[in-house]
Amino acid sequence: MMSGKVIRLGRIFRKTTGKAVIIALDHGRRHGPIKGIEKFRELVAKLVNADIDGVMATPSMIEKVADIVAGRVAVVARIDGTGTIKSPDETDDRLIASVERAIRVGADSVSVMLYPGSEREVQLWEKLARVVEEADYYGIPVLAEVIPRPPNLPNKLDPEAIAYGSRIASELGADIIKTLYPGNKESFRDIVDKVPVPILVLGGPKSESFTAFLSMVKDAVDSGAKGAVIGRNVFQQDDPVKAANALAMIVHKGASPEESLESLS
Repeated sequence: MMSGKVIRLGRIFRKTTGKAVIIALDHGRRHGPIKGIEKFRELVAKLVNADIDGVMATPSMIEKVADIVAGRVAVVARIDGTGTIKSPDETDDRLIASVERAIRVGADSVSVMLYPGSEREVQLWEKLARVVEEADYYGIPVLAEVIPRPPNLPNKLDPEAIAYGSRIASELGADIIKTLYPGNKESFRDIVDKVPVPILVLGGPKSESFTAFLSMVKDAVDSGAKGAVIGRNVFQQDDPVKAANALAMIVHKGASPEESLESLS
C-alpha cells in the first residue's frame, strides 16, 4: 500500500483500537436542509469536541468548516451526489468533484455511493473503478458506500446481497466499505470474512429508539465491523455530542448501550 494511503488511513482509524467513528454530514446533497444540519458550522463546531475520529461532507461544505476541523478530526469527502430524493432516479449518483479537488480541500479519504442490483449498477461500478484509479495516483483511500437496491436486489438487508456488493467494491479497489448491518451477528461475520477490507456499519434513518440503534452498532462491532459511519442517528438527536460520545464508547471501549448512556447521563 502506498505511503499516502497508510498515513491517511492512520488519521481515520484510531491507532489504539484500529476502529473509527465517522459522523456523516453529507445528507444535504441528497435531502436538502433536513433537521440537524441546517446550521452546518455550528453543528461541526460542536461535534469536533466529541470523541469521534472523522466527519464526512461534500468538498464545498468541507471548505466552509476547514478552520473548525483542522487538526481535530479526519475528513472524508463525498465526491458524488447527483441522485436526490426528488430526482427521477435516486441511484443516478454521478461525480460532483474530482479526487484532486478533494485533496485540495484537505480530505483524508474520498467516498462514493454504489447501488448493486439497481439498473445503473454497471455505470456505478465503472465510476468506482475510475475514482480508485485517480485516488491510487494521489495516494488517498476510497470509501465505498454499498446499498443493495431493486430491481435485482430488492432486500437491502439480505446478507448475500450485502456480501455481493461489498466484495465487488473491494475487488475494484475500495479501501473501506460502508454498508448495512443485516440484523444478526452470524450473517455479518460471514460478510466480514468474505470482504478483505475494513467494513464500517452505516446508521440509516433516525431510529425510533436510540438504545436500539446503539445495540445494532454494538452487535456489528462485536461481529467484526471496524467502526461506524453515522449521520441522522447522531445529528438529529437532542444532544449530538452526547450521542456521538455514546457511539464512541461502544466502538472504542466495547461498552454496552446501557453503559454508554449511563456514563453520559
